[in-house]
Amino acid sequence: MKTATVRELRTCFPRLEAWLQTGETVIITKRSRAVAELRVPVAPQKPDFKKRFARGGRVSGSHRVNTVAFLSEERGA
Repeated sequence: MKTATVRELRTCFPRLEAWLQTGETVIITKRSRAVAELRVPVAPQKPDFKKRFARGGRVSGSHRVNTVAFLSEERGA
């Protein structure tokens, strides 16, 4: 874990960005006290609908879902 001051954040951001790209977490300090933590955000995992429907149309649990009824219900129709 690396540390940088607020001033370094403003003036030397490319260096801090390089640290972030290598996976480092950067603690931002102001007057020797930690005020923020920078890290690369974790991308949310998208659901794999192909796998869900390849298992026989099961969306969750063990019950079957009628796709047309499910979409109509989702759309409020």
